Amino acid sequence: MSDVQESVRRHDRDRFLSSLFAPDGKRPHLLALYAFNAEVARVRDVVSDPNIGLIRLQWWRDTLESGASGGHPVAEALFSAMKEGGLPKQALVDLVTAREFDLFEDRMPGLTELEAYLGETHSRLIQMAAMILDRDAAARASEAAGLAGVAQGLALILGEPRTRDPFLPEGMDVKAALEHAEKRLAEAMALLPALPRSVLPAFLPVSLTGTYLKRIAQAPDEALNVSPLRRQLIMWWTARRWG
Repeated sequence: MSDVQESVRRHDRDRFLSSLFAPDGKRPHLLALYAFNAEVARVRDVVSDPNIGLIRLQWWRDTLESGASGGHPVAEALFSAMKEGGLPKQALVDLVTAREFDLFEDRMPGLTELEAYLGETHSRLIQMAAMILDRDAAARASEAAGLAGVAQGLALILGEPRTRDPFLPEGMDVKAALEHAEKRLAEAMALLPALPRSVLPAFLPVSLTGTYLKRIAQAPDEALNVSPLRRQLIMWWTARRWG
């Protein structure tokens, strides 16, 4: 298994499993995008000093701007994925910048800012995955990606009680956040039947969001824990139903 595959398998199991349902020729590029995202998202977990985290994120911005990987296997694979899907460099840079919020304890100002953050960190990722899968059809998936990313991102935030508080704006408790995520998920799922089949693997990780939200509602103070086997079965069943 390559360094890129191993990074996604270890740090983003859901997206790793979803990539198995993509066409063989597209899978390495999806994994490259997901590995990049995993590298950026986990910065907060591997540094104790926010300033060190900012330096790590700046390295990724500089790498994207320069187009020089410096021999980093994930960066090299990402550049190939960018060519394959025509991925906009600015969208990747914006994803990195949005992750600066993770490093500090400042509270999210409001729902508008929360949705903007989720749009940069989750919705854009779904959209770029769709571009890798089918560049021509991906534009038709943008609205669904926007809604799905908000629901998915909120579920993942709420599933980490230890770190979720700064992400919830003043006046939004866990119950209100769950309701908002459920609303956005329902809106996204209503759009999926009209999407080209070719882009649906980009949405497969979102198929777990409903299960995650139910589990969080049942045990809001516990870390989200859904067995790997159950997640795999949900994704497999969803892929067959969508296909």
